[in-house]
Amino acid sequence: MSKSSVLKVVQEFMLKANRPYAINDVVDGCGKDLGKAAIQKSLDSLVDKEILAMKMYGKNKIYFPKQNTNAGELKKDVLMAKQKLNQARQVLKSKENQLSEMQIKLRSLSKIKTLAQLEEEKENLMDDIRNINEKLRHYEAQEKEAKLSSQDVKKIETKYSNVSTAYRKRKRICNDMLDAILEGYPKTKKALISDIGLETDEEVGFNVELKR
Repeated sequence: MSKSSVLKVVQEFMLKANRPYAINDVVDGCGKDLGKAAIQKSLDSLVDKEILAMKMYGKNKIYFPKQNTNAGELKKDVLMAKQKLNQARQVLKSKENQLSEMQIKLRSLSKIKTLAQLEEEKENLMDDIRNINEKLRHYEAQEKEAKLSSQDVKKIETKYSNVSTAYRKRKRICNDMLDAILEGYPKTKKALISDIGLETDEEVGFNVELKR
């Protein structure tokens, strides 16, 4: 490669990097195939042309581009840098606030039971309600032959009311979870229920009219 070509490569490398380099760093950056001696001559030539400056640190020569920016331009650059820094800090603060809000929401959601757990509880409650309904029918049949005491009737109604309340509560929680997922879900609620494998009351034939 000609001297002018090596000079051009070295000049472009130094101006683009715009930082201090020792000869070995320049060789590594420009490519050892140019030859260390040729690169050294190019650096010295660029110093002579006042494109680069050279300082001695011990026995080492350090080369760096001359900074021709005047004071006015430098102040302008510093001011712009400060403005960008302030903007970046504001963005960072906003992101930190969003992160804090998301962490609080995540901790809150971590206390909520999963859909699978709610579905299992729902099935258990449905079984309990079926059993209680069956018992009620049995008691009603027996009541025709022998009247139940008011205390027995109250116990049955209380248990039935408790189970009905628990079932409605868990069903509401399950629906709230589905609504929360739907905020970022691209499909309909019916599609979401199908995708996660939930069964509705209608699908399993659970049409008991719960007392409120």
